[in-house]
Amino acid sequence: MKNDLNSSISQNIKKYRLLNNMTQEQLAEQLGLDAQYYSQLERGERNFTIEKIAALCSIFHIGIEKIIDIKPDTSVNTDETLTEIYSQLKTLNYNQLVLIEKFITEIIPYLE
Repeated sequence: MKNDLNSSISQNIKKYRLLNNMTQEQLAEQLGLDAQYYSQLERGERNFTIEKIAALCSIFHIGIEKIIDIKPDTSVNTDETLTEIYSQLKTLNYNQLVLIEKFITEIIPYLE
């Protein structure tokens, strides 16, 4: 499953790179990466970090769900979901909570 997700992410990034008429070298430069390293990322030989995915969303002016296939479950009750999230948050240590806060403030805004 993880391999399928990584492959899907790489394919989606390549699609948006091509839609924006960019070469791998141009995109690698914008991301501050070596072109060969970027090529490995796009081929799925390496994994994109969440920071690079967020940067790509900014470069392409797209939501993160365009890169990471996020399928919302509309059958779930929001109040129940919030209660479950809260109970999970109470079990986290400080560093984990900081990471969650960073995700909320830096990744969620890219969702459409």
